Amino acid sequence: METFRIPQNAMTKIRQRRCIVLLALVSCFGGAERTFADSEEEPQAESFIPQPGQFPPAGTGTYLAGELVIVDPINRRGGLRLEGNGNQNRYARGPIFYFAMLPYGTIRFCGAPAELRDIPIGTLLHGYFFLPPVGEEKTIPPVPEEKAKMIAPQNHAISLEDDFSFYQRQGQAWKIESVEGAPKHTVDISSGTVTSGDVSNRGKLRVVSSGGPAKDGITGSYTFEIDGATRVWQGGKAAGLDALVSGQIVQLNLTWAPGWRDDEFCVADIWLDEESQESATELQRRRHIRYQRYHWLAGWVDSVEHRDIGGGVLSITFFGGMDPSLYSEFRDKGAKGIGVAVAETTLRTYWHNNDKKFGKMVGWKEIADPPHGSSGYQIQILMQELLNGYRPGRMVRMQCRDWGYFRLPSEERLKTIDERDEAATLGFPK
Repeated sequence: METFRIPQNAMTKIRQRRCIVLLALVSCFGGAERTFADSEEEPQAESFIPQPGQFPPAGTGTYLAGELVIVDPINRRGGLRLEGNGNQNRYARGPIFYFAMLPYGTIRFCGAPAELRDIPIGTLLHGYFFLPPVGEEKTIPPVPEEKAKMIAPQNHAISLEDDFSFYQRQGQAWKIESVEGAPKHTVDISSGTVTSGDVSNRGKLRVVSSGGPAKDGITGSYTFEIDGATRVWQGGKAAGLDALVSGQIVQLNLTWAPGWRDDEFCVADIWLDEESQESATELQRRRHIRYQRYHWLAGWVDSVEHRDIGGGVLSITFFGGMDPSLYSEFRDKGAKGIGVAVAETTLRTYWHNNDKKFGKMVGWKEIADPPHGSSGYQIQILMQELLNGYRPGRMVRMQCRDWGYFRLPSEERLKTIDERDEAATLGFPK
C-alpha cells in the first residue's frame, strides 16, 4: 500500500497557519490561560521562604496591588481584589487574593503607621509579599487548582500601603493637568455648607506624576474618575470638587471604578496642599500611638541568657514600622520596668498573669541600616522568671511600665486551655 506524504514546504506552511490561528484565538479570548510565570505584566514568583528569627533580604518580595475588600483586623489578615490586568477571565471569575501579615509586616495609611482596622474597605493598597513561612502553609487556604494560576502564591505580606503613603514615601506626587465633567459639588469651608448636583455624574481628572518616579505602581500621565463621592481636602478641612485647579501638586487615594479590569480607578480622596496632607498624617499617627499603648509593641526573642537564680536576660528586637516616639520611651524609661507578654504569629496575646512577666532594661543596642521588618533596636531585659514562650524566634509584645495595664476585649485575646474548654461546653468553636 502506497503511503501519502506531505511535502516538507507544505508542512511548514501548515504549521505556520496553525500558529497564526492559535495566536488569534489567544487574542480573542483575552489570554485567559496566562499565569504569573509567563506573563510580562505580572510579577515573577519568588522562592524565598521567611524563617523564624530571620528578616527577609533587602529589596525582595513580590509586588502586588489591589482593592481591600475583606479584613480581619484582629488576626491581621484580609483579602484584595487584585488590580486589573486586562484579563476578563480573572476579573469576572478570579478568586479574591487572601493574605496574612507577617509578624513583622508593616502597614501605613495617610503617611503614618497603621493597623488594618484603620484602612477603609475599598482602598487601593500596594504591598510586597512572600511565600508562607514553614508551618504557615495552610494559614491562607489554597484556592482550587483551576483558579490558582490567576493569583500569586506569595500571600504573606511584609508591607501594605495606601496610595498616599506609597507614593509620598518614594517622593512621587501628582500634578493636575485638567478637570473635565466633574459634578457640581462645592463646600463653603467657613460655614460648612455643601452644595451638590447630580452625584452620579462621573468626571475625569487628568494628572501627570511629579517627582519620583516611584518603583512599581504607576507613573507618567493618567486619567482617573471623580464623582460626587470623591472627598477633597484643602487647608486641613473638607472642600469641594470646585477646588480642583490645574497645576496643583496633590496626593490621592484610589478605589474601584467600572473600568477596574483595564487598570482604571476612581479617586476616593485627594489632598490639595501640604497642610491637608500633614493634618491627615498627624491624625493617623495619634490613632496608631493610642493602639500600640493598649496592645504593646511587638518583637521577637533573639536569644535567652539563663541565670542560676532561675531568671535570665532576654535579647529582643523590636519590629519596625512604629512611630519613633514609642521606641524612645523604651530607651529612656526601660529601667523602670518592662512587661513582656508571649504572643503568636498574629501578634495576639493571652493577656493573663501566667503569660506575661515584668523585668527591667539592662541594655540597648541600635543597628545601622536594619533589614525590612526590623526597627534596628534591640533591648536586653533582666527577668526574674522566664516563661516557656520566651524562646529564640518566638513573638512577644512589650509594654513600658508608664503605659498602665488594661485588659483587652475577649475577642482580641488568645484563649487559655480553661477558656477553650469552657467555650466548647457552650457549643462555641475553640
